Parts: sequence; structure tokens; C-alpha cells
Amino acid sequence: MQMKKRHAASLGVLVLSCLIASCGGGGGGGGGGGGFPGLALPPAGGTAPPAGNPAGAWLTFDPSTVELTVLPNTSKSFSVIATSTKVISAPVNVGIIEPKGVINTDIKISSSGLKYVALLNTNAALAPGVHTGNFEIRACYDANPLVCSQPVEGSPWQLPYKITVIDPASLHYSRWEPAQTTPGFLSDFALSSRGGVPYVVTAGFYTNVMETWTSSDIGSTWTKMTTAQVPPLTRNFALANDDNAIYLSGGQAGGSSAYQNHVWKFDGTDWSQKTAAAEFPGVADHVMAKVGNALYVVAGRTMAGIMRNVWRSDNDGVNWTQVSPSLPAELGKPTCALNWKGSLLLVGDKVATSTDGATFAIAGGLPATFPKGSLHCAVLDGRLFISPTSNSSVSSPEQNVVSTTDLANWQQERTRSFTTPDAPGMAAINGRLVITTGQGTSQRTTYRTVP
Repeated sequence: MQMKKRHAASLGVLVLSCLIASCGGGGGGGGGGGGFPGLALPPAGGTAPPAGNPAGAWLTFDPSTVELTVLPNTSKSFSVIATSTKVISAPVNVGIIEPKGVINTDIKISSSGLKYVALLNTNAALAPGVHTGNFEIRACYDANPLVCSQPVEGSPWQLPYKITVIDPASLHYSRWEPAQTTPGFLSDFALSSRGGVPYVVTAGFYTNVMETWTSSDIGSTWTKMTTAQVPPLTRNFALANDDNAIYLSGGQAGGSSAYQNHVWKFDGTDWSQKTAAAEFPGVADHVMAKVGNALYVVAGRTMAGIMRNVWRSDNDGVNWTQVSPSLPAELGKPTCALNWKGSLLLVGDKVATSTDGATFAIAGGLPATFPKGSLHCAVLDGRLFISPTSNSSVSSPEQNVVSTTDLANWQQERTRSFTTPDAPGMAAINGRLVITTGQGTSQRTTYRTVP
């Protein structure tokens, strides 16, 4: 039986036929659809559903309580999965009743067997604060769920919700903006900074050169530097920085698959080689950080396979010692590294810190929307920011920019739209966060936050 939609204009009710159970016998036959419509209407007759509902145990919901954190003036999508343990052969009409107007009627519906998925959206006009209540879900044999004079056994159900709308005054910037959409970076590049100035190091495999670019206006315009010496053509390298210098390590040689273990230093004017052959193996897709007087090279991909060890240099990148043979498994692949209050901080599936590179502590309290696999981490005014990246293998629309001052309490921040693959690195410049996008042949764009 095909799913039918009937709209009662006077009530604003979207009614879907054959929703809760499969039409006909045999579990899922007949082409019935599935899902839940969103309504912002008071319950019929003002009556509330019962608090306990043993007769309705045949239908369960995931999540059992909807808990969301939402940015101000923003509609957030969320899904509810209803799973039935029985087949109802007669047509069933379903309504979601929500008297406080926390959701809108923009609904997408899908079904598989006796499992029904509804994608709902919060009301963008919700005021800052905590909104609690219940979605009342009614399944009815009669046409109008608001009346529901013939309820299905166990109907109605209550699905509790808690929706927290962030106070805009608590956010640390107002929005993201494109600062430059046509910078001249080559095909493989990464962003860093030195002394409050952003720099991009880029490799061109069509031009067969390495270049260094800088901006004096927080990314609005970029200038290619003419230095006396630049590192050899290398892709998938790592950068680290402090206020005095930018460091480059590893990568793969241009035009070949040879993995590099060289280390270079940029002082704002020129590049100098610290070592042509460090003690760590040739490595690419790794991370690097400068913490105090120590340089760290962490994890990555070598000729022999994946590397998960940690190497440290205490003499400005000249000599290196392995300080840890492995990383915590729960960290996953490190994708971003920096100096966090005198400790090495790594971002992967989780956040880990170490005072010596040998032992690590995993940070707690990460939100469900934590941006795993982020290439973008930076410290601005004593606050750590981690942003999702569009080319991360685990990125999704549900990831958010998050920030923290203590690695225990995390706050959601405003997220930008992702359109092109992101380059590694995020810089904190004059009260703003800066990132760059457009690896390979994609359109290059520099984004920055607006205070």
C-alpha cells in the first residue's frame, strides 16, 4: 500500500498513512513509507498522554530522549528512529504533537522493514536557554491524529526532549567570513604563523617549486616571498611554529614516492636546513609541534607503513630521539598538534596531552559533535579552538567548532560551511582565527572569524 499524505489546512496537520507498521502481512511489504511529521500544535482537547505506557512497549524510540545543543538563530537537524515489533495490516495515521513550537514541519522520511526514521529540524526562532518537554506521538486508525478516536494499542507515546539554545553572548566570535577567494597558493599547502603573521608553505607539482606566502592583513591579500633558499619540493609535509620561527619536517619528494626525514627552519626571511637526515624515518601525513624548547614529530605514514611513535628534538631540530613507541589507541590518528600551556597537545578521535611526549592523558568531556580528525586547532586568548575539516574521513554536518579553556568543559562555537578540501593548519591572528582551503585544483579560499 502506498503511503498517502493528506493535509488539513485549517489545522496545519501533516498526516501520513501506513507509518508505524508495515501495510499488509509479512513485515514491510506493499511499498508503505515511514516516518514522523513534525507539528507545533497543542494536544487535541488539551489532554496529556499517560506517564507510563506498558501497552505501547512494542514501539521503541532511539534516542529515548532527544538532547540537543543549538546555536542561536539556527535550525538543527536531528533524527528519531522508531522500531516496531509487530505488523499492523490496517492503515495507520501518525501525528507528532508538540505544544511549545520547538520543531518545524520540514521533515524527511525513510523506512526499512519495521524501522522508521524521521529527520526533524528545530525551530530557528527558539530563544536562548533550555527548552524541555515531550513530543507526543500518536498512532491512529482514524484520519485525524489530533482527534484520534481510534488509537492503535499503546498510543500515544511520549518522547522527552531537552534543547539548549546557546546564549550568543557566550560565543567567542560572531561568524566566519571569506577573506580571500583567489590566493595564488600552489597545489599542496599548509598554514602556519610566526610573530602574529600568517604564512602558507606550498608545493607546486606543475611548476616544480616550493613557495612561501604571507599576509599583512589577516588573509585579505597574500604575497609570495622571495627567500634565498627554500626546502626542496615536498608534499604532505608537517609544519610547527612558535613566535620566532616556523619548522618543516618530512613529506614525500616531488616527482617520486621517496619519504623524507629532513627538517627546515624559517625565521621570517629565509629557510635554513637543520638536518638533511633526522634520526626518525622518512615520514608523511604526520604532525609536528614546538613546545618550549622541544620539537616533536608524531605518527604518520612511512615506507614501512603507519607510524604511531613520537620523536623529540631538544636542539632546534638537529638531532632527534624517540621518546614513545606508540600513542594511546583511543586517540586514533593524530591530525593536528600544538603547544597547550607547555604541553604537547594532539587532536585525533580524541584530544591527548603530554608534558614529555612519552606519556599521554586523554581529555574528557568531549561533546558528541566533537570534530574528529580535525586539521585545524589553534589557541586564541588562552582558549583552544578545534574546527571540523571538510576533507576529514570522519567529518559530517553534525560536527561543530568547539572550544575550551581547561580540556574538560567544552563549548560549541559557530561553524562555517564547507565547500572545498581544507589545508592543514589554523592560525590565531589579531583576535581572529584563520584557515585556508582548496588543496589540489580546488578553489582556494582564506576564511577568518569576525569578532
